[in-house]
Formats: sequence, structure tokens, C-alpha cells
Amino acid sequence: MFKKFLWVLLGAFLTLLIIFAINTFQLGNAQVDPGDTPVAEWDRDAMIDRFSRSVQYQTISFEDTLLRNNNEFLAFLEFIEDQFPLVHQQLDRTLFNNYTPLYRWEGTDSTLDPILLMGHYDVVPVDSTDIDGWTFSPFSGAVEDSYIWGRGTLDNKFTVMALLESAEYLLENGFQPARDIYFSFGHDEEVGGMHGARAVSRYFLDNDIQLKFVLDEGGGVIEGALPIGRPVALVGIAEKGYLSLKLTARSPGGHSSTPPQEKSISILSKAILDLENSPFPARVDGATEQMFEALGNKLPFTQRVVYANRWFTDRLFRRAMASDTQTAPMVKTTIAPTMIQAGVKDNVLPTRASAVINFRLLPGDTHDSVIEHVRSAINDDRIQIEPYSESLKTEPSSVSSTNTSSFQSVQQSIMDSFRDVYVAPYLVIGATDSRHFEPVTNNIFRFAPFKMPIGDMERIHGTNERVSVSSYSNSINFYSHFIQMSAGQ
Repeated sequence: MFKKFLWVLLGAFLTLLIIFAINTFQLGNAQVDPGDTPVAEWDRDAMIDRFSRSVQYQTISFEDTLLRNNNEFLAFLEFIEDQFPLVHQQLDRTLFNNYTPLYRWEGTDSTLDPILLMGHYDVVPVDSTDIDGWTFSPFSGAVEDSYIWGRGTLDNKFTVMALLESAEYLLENGFQPARDIYFSFGHDEEVGGMHGARAVSRYFLDNDIQLKFVLDEGGGVIEGALPIGRPVALVGIAEKGYLSLKLTARSPGGHSSTPPQEKSISILSKAILDLENSPFPARVDGATEQMFEALGNKLPFTQRVVYANRWFTDRLFRRAMASDTQTAPMVKTTIAPTMIQAGVKDNVLPTRASAVINFRLLPGDTHDSVIEHVRSAINDDRIQIEPYSESLKTEPSSVSSTNTSSFQSVQQSIMDSFRDVYVAPYLVIGATDSRHFEPVTNNIFRFAPFKMPIGDMERIHGTNERVSVSSYSNSINFYSHFIQMSAGQ
């Protein structure tokens, strides 16, 4: 009897191995072959110089708009008008709220839906306590060691200047698009885009303009993102939602020499700890699942087996993703305490302690579901829970389809320009201005044609932000090629 049981067990095990093998080797190939490499014949030194000079404008966004130096924004707009004469002579320009320009390049066929290519030229402030950590002054635009250095080189003057260079180049060479092309360059993306991109989106709505697609910042060509032997060009087809909640605890206060059992700081600290000890569940779906579908057959064999047989390994797969700080934001709504405030003097018990918790919402979660999760995790009526900022409060985006000619144009342009890469859709874990355009298109893609090692991702909004000269040069090849592919017919 026991021997028979062993044979049954062995048979089941072999059947399982066969199923695992079949599923693993049946993973499809979602990649496309590169075509001819596009080459834009442009004055490279002049192009790099213009980019360097653009970085020198301190177009810094602040939550308090009174802190914004409006003269820097106006000077930047004058700079691009001077440097790109054909764009400003031949394209119609509309200025929204004084600082966000929208350019319209009229096509020859008014029956075709237009496209929107966009970026933003505002930047985040530089941490004043870390100025000495910068190799070059944050707004120097220094061109050294094969890089252009400075705040905004990656986020996001790279896109703005590269699009303008590409448009100027195509105009000089007599290109005429079939469909209308719009270029939008926001001035307040870093603080929500409410007066820039949102105003442009409302303009499209008011004028009944439906877009074929939008291309904004988001992904890039990242080296070392996954163990697959090639850089991965990540094209965002969705982005996470944004919500910050303010937690407030109150107590009678008093003198620190006679502390009561209930202290506002202690109550608040426990609430934060309880919340962080109640993480949101991990899910592999939507854009993240599509990323693995595109790259699954490129993974190392062991990981390929695990992915291909998620009917059996799903819990292991989700746990592995959620346990890695790099991949966790792709599979769950994240919890990040970012600000805390309490007290006025070292011997005075504060009557009030507050903290701001930032959440980046996975598609499928909502503001209401997150607030309910927070209430349940904290389970303390002494904690007041309220939204911190209405202007930055956004639900997760919808997921754009990859089975469209628009996505295929993006993918093919990437392969033609970069060649030795893999292309994959993915979930953008930050927020971009493109979310404002969901009412006017079903197709929003988030990709900028820079190439960098994954370690350089921390430079975005961080110290020593930079982009390689070769990446910026190649961006003109990409954008000019992409425009001709997607707007030429």
C-alpha cells in the first residue's frame, strides 16, 4: 500500500513538473525587431549648449506660489522663443495662466485626431543643507565628464528641450504632419499641475478636441532594472494615485515634570506604528502584470518558472515583489510618513501632535478605501484623520491599452533608436501631468528617451541630478523619428 502511495506521489510530482515546463516554455515573445536607426543631422554642440543654458533658469515650484520667482519663468519662456525661431514663427502658441505654453502644429488632414507631446519646465527646490554634496552648482548646467549636470536635467527640462529641438529640426527640413501635433510644457507639475496641464486639458474639453494619444515623462531606458541581460525601456501605461492624510492627536498638555499617561506625541507615534504594521496587500495585476507578460520569457530560468506558474506560486511571487524596496511600489499601495510636528519648548508637553502620511495608490484602490484602511489599522478615536492637500489628491489612473497603433509606434521608435533593449509597459509610481488628460484620450503613455543605470534614479529630485550627453543627443533622434512615425499619417 505504501509503495503504491509513493508511485502516486511520484506521478503527481512528475505531472506537476511537466505542467511547470509547458507553462514556462509557452511564454510568448512580446518584443519587436528594430528597423533602421534614425539619425538627425543637427549641430550637437549648439544643442548641448542650449540645454545647458536652459538648466540655468531657476524655475522652481513651491507649494506657496508667493515664493515662486516669476521672472525666472518668464525669462525661460523668452529663452526658448529666442532659441527656437521656427517653432515660434510657424506654430500657434497659446499661453495658459501666463506660464504654460501650448503649441499647435497644424496637420494636413483635419479628420485625424491630434496627438499631444508634453513635459514640464518647473523643477523642485534644492535641499539647502546638501549644497556641498553637489559636484557642480545645482543650476550651473555644467557639461563635464560626458554629463550635463543640474536640477531639471532629468526632471524635466530634458523632455521640454528635446521636443523643441526635434520640432525645430523637422520644421527646418520641411516636415509637414498629417495630423495636428500639440506640444504642452507645464509650469507647475511639481505642485500638481492645476494651473498648467489642467488648464490645457480643459481647453481641449471646451473645444471638443479628442486626442489620439498623449506622450509624457514617466519611464526611461534603465540599465539593471531587471536581471535580463539588457536595459529595459519602461513605458508607463498607468500611474499610481496620490493622497496625503494628516493625523492629529490632542492631549491636555502641561509641564514635562508631571507627564500624564496620555501624551499627544505618544498617541500619534503609536498610530503611525500601527499603520506601518498594517501594510496594504500586494497585487500583481494591471500594468505590472503586463510588464511581466512582456519580459517573462527573458527572465532567468528559475524566475521564469515561478512567473509562468503563478497559479501555483502566486503567493511566493507577490511576497518576493513586496519584500523588495525597488519592486514593492509596483504591487501595493505604499505608506510613507513624511512630516511630523509637535511642541514649542523642551519642557512643555504639546497639546497637539500631527503627522502627514503620503500614500501612492495602486490602481484598484481608491481614496475612500485607503482612508478606511487607515481608520481600521489605527483604531483609535483620539486620532483625527483628514486630507492634507486637496490640490495633489488624485485617484489612480486608468490603464492604457498596449494593443493599439499608438503604443506600437512608441515601442517601434524605442527599438529603432536604442536597438539593444527590451520594451515593456509598466506602472509609474510617481505622478505626472498626463493624468489631467484622461478626459480627452484613452491612450496615455509615459516615456522619456534617456538612458541611465538604475542607481541614477535616486538623482531625480536628489543631489547631483544629471543626464548623459549621449542620452540627450539621442533624444533628438528618438523624438524626430517618433513624430514622423505617429503624426506623418
